[in-house]
This record gives sequence, C-alpha cells and structure tokens, in this order.
Amino acid sequence: MNWTKLLYVLIIVLLYVPMVFLGANVFFPQYTGTDAYYQGSYGDNCYQKYPYPEQPEKLSASQREKIDENQRQCQEEFQQKQREFEQAKLAYEGRKYVFIALFNLVILLVALFLPKLQDSVTMGLFLGSIAATFGATIRYFDTRSKIGFLILVVTFLAMLYFINRKKESFVDWKRK
Repeated sequence: MNWTKLLYVLIIVLLYVPMVFLGANVFFPQYTGTDAYYQGSYGDNCYQKYPYPEQPEKLSASQREKIDENQRQCQEEFQQKQREFEQAKLAYEGRKYVFIALFNLVILLVALFLPKLQDSVTMGLFLGSIAATFGATIRYFDTRSKIGFLILVVTFLAMLYFINRKKESFVDWKRK
C-alpha cells in the first residue's frame, strides 16, 4: 500500500468535511451558535411576571387561582412561541441540508467525471463528500426535507456508480 497516497486522501477528507459545514454556517447563519435554541425574549419568565408572594397563606383562594391562571397562560404563550421558533428553525435547516447535500453531490460528480485528478485526490473527494453527506444527514435528520431526500438518493446512486466504475483502482495503490 502506498502510504503517501493514503495520507493525501486523509488530508483531503479531514479538511473537506469541516469546510462544508463551516461553509453551510457562513451561507446559512441563522439558528447557529447562541441562536440555535429558543431563549425567549426579555420578560418571558412567567414566574417573575406573576410571582407568588413570600407568604402565600395570606392570599385568598381567588388570588391564588388568579396567579396560577396567569402563570399557566404565560407558560402556554411561551411554549407556543417556542414551537413557532422550532418550526421556523426546521424549515431553515431543511434548506441548509439541501445546500450541503447538493454541494456534496456536485463534488462527488466532479470526482467521478474529472479524469485529470490523481487517484488520491479523487478518493479524498469521494470519501469527503460521502462523510459530509452522512454527517449532514444525521445532523439534519429531523428536517424531513423531501428535496434533501431526493438528493440523498441521487448521491447514493452516484456513489454506487463511482464504486463500480473505479473498482479497479479503488484501493489498488501499490507502488509501480
């Protein structure tokens, strides 16, 4: 086995995968970092808005019920806003997944049909695009993107074609 070529493949894969995900976050910056989770707006804390007094036994039953009702209603509103945030985030991440999967498919096709590339570069691009597609599929699994699924099927077929077409030189890197 030619270890130099294997090292080149590994270098390409190790740089390609984070490049794809970093690129996706650059071109699709919403819902990343501290904005990845719903935090509510200032003043959404229902227990601060409608606190129980220090001596709740001094409240009448109707006053306690009013505080409980206000807190329950506040919690429902907060949960509704959170659901809306999550739905918008899933739709956005669906587009991000389509971008990643489509980019990886294009790179896979470049590796497949560009005959001038060295075997180690071709193999690195192939493995990198497959690894990034797998990682993106796991990461964005909940998006349920129909277009993303279609791209994943095409990527799978292209991968099968790639392996079948390159089977003679797939791992045959003996020194000549």
